[in-house]
Formats: sequence, structure tokens, C-alpha cells
Amino acid sequence: MNYQGGLDTFREATRYMFEAPSISDVLFVLLSLSLAVGSLIILPYVWSRYMSNMDLKKDFFHTGKSLGLSEAEISMLWKCASKTKEPVKVLQVKAVFERCINKLAKEDVSKIDLITEARKKLRFDTIPWFLPLTSTRDIDLYQTGFITIGNTAYSAAVWDRNELELHLALLDTPPGGLQIGDKVKFSFLREGDGRYYFQSEVTKNYIEGGKLVLVFQHTDQLSKIQLRESLRWRVKVPVKVQILHGAVLTMPENLEEAKDAVIEDISVQGARVCFRGFVDIKEETKIYMVFQLKKYSMKALGTVKNVRSSADRTCLGVKFEDISDEDEDHIRKFITEEQRELLKAYKMGELK
Repeated sequence: MNYQGGLDTFREATRYMFEAPSISDVLFVLLSLSLAVGSLIILPYVWSRYMSNMDLKKDFFHTGKSLGLSEAEISMLWKCASKTKEPVKVLQVKAVFERCINKLAKEDVSKIDLITEARKKLRFDTIPWFLPLTSTRDIDLYQTGFITIGNTAYSAAVWDRNELELHLALLDTPPGGLQIGDKVKFSFLREGDGRYYFQSEVTKNYIEGGKLVLVFQHTDQLSKIQLRESLRWRVKVPVKVQILHGAVLTMPENLEEAKDAVIEDISVQGARVCFRGFVDIKEETKIYMVFQLKKYSMKALGTVKNVRSSADRTCLGVKFEDISDEDEDHIRKFITEEQRELLKAYKMGELK
């Protein structure tokens, strides 16, 4: 009897073993696997991402407070900074800040006052000459240039600006038929940097001071044409200049006839040399210069490429002729070091 019961139990177990699983059994197994994967892999990953984001937010708020921003200003900037890989760059890099506040200003105009205050505290309300422009917000008031409408260019200048808009006044007689919605191009030359331009739609216009003023939404689509192959760095370096006669470039034996001047900018290719008073000198004249860059003595031959003179001042654009690799490397190193020092001073708020 016991033998028969054991055999029946074995048969029943065998039948269940080879029987296809029911739908509820399959769902139970899949649900169990999903819970296991979620608890072992997904949940730890989501938690780590959450904690990482909280650390970034904590660092962002700490940096913002150290820069003098209020809680409201930091919270406002965090809204767009949180969507970037390196949120703190919104507080440190002007180009990233501009992209951020461009979105904020368009989404909520009530934030304009907060944006303006944050810009001042981060020292992004002005831009030093050695940094390139990244947005139309960077263009100086009264910067002159040309507005191109169709195939005609008209003299213009920056009349006003705020966080949302740029106002350009036409200095020439305004063209007829100009309508709101028309696309125009504004181009201007930034001294020592390059030529910039952007194209945008006229959103409004008005008359002020007898001038037609066109209004545009700000844009970071600001293009630049580099006018020089190498950067010219502003300096105030005393220099002895000997004017040579003839086309042959030879070193003078003495500097008895040398004139005192000042180098006002320099690059690996040339320099701007200015004298007090009027100096009678022509383009393509050869000159010889002796000066120092941070205790490094330099002697350079050059050719005058342009002359700007008045009764009390004469400035020459000079191209260096066959300077040594050592001298060229020193000029390049000098400019790089000066850039780093000025950029550091700018970030620390010490640059005037």
C-alpha cells in the first residue's frame, strides 16, 4: 500500500516537471527577475546619479555664494546650469553664462532684474579688450559700424541695450520701405581684435534724436573675421628707433640719431610704435629698434607699413624683418604670460 502511494506521488511530480508553465508562472518569474535587476543594478545607479547631482548642486550654490550671489540669483541660474555637464561653468565662463541667461530672459521677463544683478556680481557686465565677444550683449554702447539692408550699407551705432534687446541707430538718412520683420546685417570693427557681424530681424523701431532706431533681440550668433594672423598685445614699452636710409637692411653701428618712442602693441609679426610730436617718415621706410620685454633685450629690424601722424603724435605700423626664432619665441611667451596674468586679475575682480 505504501509502495503504491509512493509511486503515485512520483508520477504526479513527474507530470508537473514536464508540464508547460502557466502564464501566471512566467509572469511571476519575470517580475522576480525585474525586481532583482532593479534592486541590484538600476536602483543603485539612479541613487548614485541623484547623489552626484546633489553634490553638483551643493558645489554650485557654494561657489555662487562665494561670488556674492544671493540665494534667488543662484537658484535662477541653477535652472539652466543643472542641464549642463559642468554647471559651475555658468558662474565662471562668460560665454556659458550668456547662453544660460539668454534662455532665462526669453522664458521669464520678470527675471531681468535678477539677471542684471547676477551679471554685475559675476563681473560679466563688461568685457576686457583681450577677450573676444561672444554675444551681442558684449557690444559697447556707441560702437559704430554698418547696417546692410539689401545691397546698401548705412552708418550705424549702438544706441542702447538691455538684457533682451539691442538698439541700433542709423546715422545716415534711413532707407524707405524698411519694415518690422526685415532681416538686416550689422558689422563693426573692434580695434585690436577683429571684425564682427550678425544678422537679425527688426522687432521694433522708433525715432529718437532725429535718428531711426532699429531694435533687435539679442543673439549669441556673433561671427568674427580675424584680421591679423597673430594677436597684437597692448603694451607700454620704451624703444629706441633709428630711421635707416635706403632699402638695404643693415644693423647701424651706433644709435646716435635714434629717437625715443613707445611700443603700444606687439606681436610676433610686428609692432605699433608711437613718437611724441610730428615725425616725417614714409611707408616702406626701414627702421631699427632696441627695446626690452621683461628684462629680455631685443634688437629688431623692421619696415614701416602705415603711418598715422598729427602735430603732437606719430604712430607707425611696423613689420618685423627676419627676427630670430629665439626672439619670436620670447614675444609669444611674453604675450601668453601677460594673457594669463590679466585673465587671473579679471576673474579676481582686480582688473580696472
